[in-house]
Formats: sequence, structure tokens, C-alpha cells
Amino acid sequence: MQNLLNKIASHFQINPSEIRVAKIRHGNREKQNVCCLKIRGKRYLLKQHEITVPVTETGYTPFQIEKFTLSTLYKAGCLVPNVIWESEKHHVLLLEWRGEHTLDSIVQRSSASSIQSELNTILNILCRIEAVFSENCDLFEPYIFQFNVKETLHNLLNQGRKTIGYLQELCKTPPTSSQNEPLDVAWTSLSNRLLDAPLTLDSLDYQARNIVIESELPYFIDFGSIGWDWQERRLVQYFNSIGAYQDGTNFISLLNRELVETYADWVVHHRENCSVADVTARVDAHHLLFYLSIIHRILEATARPELKENQFLEQAWGDLRARFQRAISIIINTDLSGDAATNLIREMIRDFRAGN
Repeated sequence: MQNLLNKIASHFQINPSEIRVAKIRHGNREKQNVCCLKIRGKRYLLKQHEITVPVTETGYTPFQIEKFTLSTLYKAGCLVPNVIWESEKHHVLLLEWRGEHTLDSIVQRSSASSIQSELNTILNILCRIEAVFSENCDLFEPYIFQFNVKETLHNLLNQGRKTIGYLQELCKTPPTSSQNEPLDVAWTSLSNRLLDAPLTLDSLDYQARNIVIESELPYFIDFGSIGWDWQERRLVQYFNSIGAYQDGTNFISLLNRELVETYADWVVHHRENCSVADVTARVDAHHLLFYLSIIHRILEATARPELKENQFLEQAWGDLRARFQRAISIIINTDLSGDAATNLIREMIRDFRAGN
């Protein structure tokens, strides 16, 4: 660290002793790869990438990917931190300080309605970032992390259908196979809708912790990996707070019909020749699938508490029973589109809970 501070001091033409280093916390845990530097009364974020080997077919590291991506987005006017200084040898970026309060932590302390203006701004920035990636696809191509995204979604869909089956088994009177036929038809419709949707290029690290808010302006952070994925999936995960490693927290969904329809309207005017209803249905389905995947993780952790990864999950999420109940509640009470297939699945899950 002292070697890095010496180099940064040289960049600012000051004595290293003038730099103050402050820890950054994520809830009740101290973050290891970032810290806050105070230099001449200003704060900066020092980020050291933990993965130092190439992660793309062209040989780029997360440091190189993030440096290029942030610089490109910043020059295009997106709300992301500017790169002030870098050390490729140490895989380190010195970035503008854009606050330590994330969307994830803020919403755990206040209602979604109290930050509605910020949520609309976040949505506008997300769309702007998508547009910049689309306009510069050729430039970003060498930095793309390759993975089988459709296989990933296919596996999530299979897992989601099995999770619904687990919920059925928890009922006192599980439905018969004939009663399950409409559910299977609805699930096939939902799955095809998601798998057939177009992919977009953007960050592959999308979560509410990766949006920081400073002076009521939200900034997107963490672009160490970029690639092709569904933008509706990104939207859902950016707009859902997990509240990990924070005492007394739980899941909070920030999406509502108005936000989703605003997003869908942007999509049909800038990306796709489709209807607003098609896009809102995709968001709704990804939202349902996201919480089914959460329920799957909770059920696994409850069934195998001796496994290290499940112990880590409980440390991060706290009371898993309360988390399970909240995830179910969000599923059955969050209708983002009015899509018939998704609503049928939602209604059946509601019936499972009522009959339990």
C-alpha cells in the first residue's frame, strides 16, 4: 500500500504523509479491495482489482476492462466515476469519489416513494448507458466476457420451475398433475418469452450496491466485466435491494408499473420494434424468476446448513425464515405488467401459501 501511496503522491505532487486513508464498509463488513483517500480536502476511491489474470479471449484483465469502460462512458456523459490515475502494474484505479451510500443501503433506511425522483434518474442513466454500449459495440468487442448466457437463463428457468414444485410440496394438499397443466403451459410461455428476447451489451455486475448516490445524483460503478445479457434482468437486479450484511434488513423491490412502463416506452422507441406490453411482460417475468432463485437459495441453505456457502448466506442475509416470507410476499404482490402467464403463476403461488 505504501508503494501505491508514494506513486499517487507523486502524481499529485505532494508528500505521501498528506494522504489520509479511510476504510469503506459494506454493512457490517469492511471492504478489502477499496478504500477512501483524502487528498487536499478532496476524497477519491482507490480500487485494486482482485482478479489480475485475463478474463477475455483477447487477454484483457478486469482492470483494463474497467478502465476502458469507465473512460468511454464518462466521455459520453454517463454518470460514472472519472478515472483520475491508474497503475496497470498493480491493477489499481484511482477514481472520483461519488459517495459511499449505495442504493441498496439507502432504500433499507427509507421508503421507495421518498426516492422516486432518484429512481427515475437511475432508469434514465441505465438507458443512456445501454445506448452508449450499443453505439460503441465495435470498440467494446475485445473487452467482452464470453459465456453461454442462454444456457445460464435456461438453467435458471428449470430451477425456477422446480422451486415452484418445492413450494407446492409444502402445501397441506398439493395440486394434482391435471391441476398443474395450466401452470406448465404458463411456464412454457414465460420461458419462451425470456429466451427469445434480444440481448444487450452492458455490465455483468448489476445490483443495487453498484449504484451510489451523491448529492441526489446516482452514479453507476463496477464495470470490471462487461458482456451480453438481457437488459430486463439487469433492470430487475439494479432495482431490488438485498440488504446483505446489514442488521434488520430484508428484500425490497423498487419496481412499480410506472417505472416499468417508462422503461418499456424507451425500449420500443430506441431498441426494438415491439409493443410496450411485450417489454413489461419480460420485466415482470424476470422479476418473478429473480425471487424464485432467491427462494431456491434459501431452501438449499435451510436444507444443508452445514455447508460453508450456506453459512455465509445466513451471515449475509440474517433470518432466513423472514427472508423466505418476504420473497414470497414480493412475488404474490408485485404485478408489473398484467401478463396472463406471469399472473397465473403468481396466483398459483398465492394459492399455495393460502393452503399451507
